[in-house]
Amino acid sequence: MAIRFEMPTPTYERMTNKQTTGIFRDVHLISFPAETRIEDFFLSTDLDGEYKNAVLKAKIDIKAAPGAKIKVTVSELPGNGSAELATKEASADGDGPVELDLPVVSPKKWTAETPYLYNVEILLTASDHKTHTVHQRVGFRKVELKNGLICVNGTALRLRGVNRHDHHPRFGRAVPLDFIRKDLTLMKQHNINALRCSHYPSHPKVLDIADELGLWVMDEADLECHGFYDAVARPLDIPEEMWYEDRKKLTFPQAAEFTSNNPSWKEAYVDRMEQMMQRDKNHTSVVVWSLGNEAFYGRNHKAMYEYAKKVDPGRLVHYEGDAHAETADMFSFMYPDVARLIELSKTEGVDADGGYDKPVVLCEYAHAMGNGPGLLEDYEEAFRSHARLQGGFIWEWANHGLYKKDADGKSYYAYGGDWGDYPNDGTFVMDGLLFSTHKPTPGLVELKKVIQPILLSVKGDKLAVSNLHNFVGLEHLSATWKVEELGER
Repeated sequence: MAIRFEMPTPTYERMTNKQTTGIFRDVHLISFPAETRIEDFFLSTDLDGEYKNAVLKAKIDIKAAPGAKIKVTVSELPGNGSAELATKEASADGDGPVELDLPVVSPKKWTAETPYLYNVEILLTASDHKTHTVHQRVGFRKVELKNGLICVNGTALRLRGVNRHDHHPRFGRAVPLDFIRKDLTLMKQHNINALRCSHYPSHPKVLDIADELGLWVMDEADLECHGFYDAVARPLDIPEEMWYEDRKKLTFPQAAEFTSNNPSWKEAYVDRMEQMMQRDKNHTSVVVWSLGNEAFYGRNHKAMYEYAKKVDPGRLVHYEGDAHAETADMFSFMYPDVARLIELSKTEGVDADGGYDKPVVLCEYAHAMGNGPGLLEDYEEAFRSHARLQGGFIWEWANHGLYKKDADGKSYYAYGGDWGDYPNDGTFVMDGLLFSTHKPTPGLVELKKVIQPILLSVKGDKLAVSNLHNFVGLEHLSATWKVEELGER
């Protein structure tokens, strides 16, 4: 089996082929340049007060020989023309970071509705003409909390999202890239505009596709220690039918002491955040970092938050376990009913005058198991009627059945217990908007209708058209209608 590790430019020096034993044989390695190379880079964008003109901020870690130069260029992607928007060059002697700011006049803005991308080329050149070049697609957008709401480019968002696990009906968690693209395209075709990577960073190509297609991404650290909840709740005989927020109050402080509030685990928690952010920081679609899932709340989450804000202050931070949003930029809840959700929006983090500085989102709701998801229109009406409720993420995207044949040769999609495994969660992984084959269930068809971005209604003798997009108008659409008078039967 031959494996080649290559970088995108042809200027790297080839290392000696190494013969290995076992499965990896004839491994060809192509190294970074020995003396002049780009070690890492972080590209971020900012917009002016009118959200018109932009700045590309490039922080580039290099190893450079004397006389080296670094050049950053922003240009159109192939197919969009060849225009160069901005370029800047600087000397790059020695090792360490080089920071360049490139003003860009009135670029097209990236949103989930208008996912316009540009190419950024970083070129490091040594005096002996050896070069190292990298390319990265970037969209110009600005994420911020504004008037207590999650805003991009100055406009408040409505998250119509889903939670996605890695799943393939035959390959399990080893999901082919073309299968991933079909999934994300299916989301867009069903009016879904947001994706929570539950509960670990997805394959990096997921983010490439999200950048291209346009999805608001909540990228989540690989952190969950849900089992400690049972270690606390079961001896207390806490009923599962008790509302989740009340159960949290009874159990989370004790459960957090195992790891989340245990100082000996601090480095391990921060490492989860660091690994995710350093890998995914250059993806425009990522607008929110999440500190993990159902891991209670403690000092180690605070350390994760501090790391996130130090490294990347241009994105927001989410964590549902932080009940009072002490180190989160939003209040987040799971599965409240509609009445309770509206109550939370009026009470959590609200001052005496009714003001608030952080929004409310549902990181999980409308559990799509069995006859679910339910009450979708009720939730949507709550989102439409209360600005602070900025939407959420349906649990979840797809069923997790795996293709299997029984002794008689009959095939089916198996789940908990179908392999004689015990204990198991039964049908609990069959809770998606897609069947295990990743074909839409009736629940997804209903969701598409409920979250449609254009509403038609009759008001008196007029047909009213409501545009629920956040960024685009309806100029690209046309409408025809016919009025008929129905006679008596």
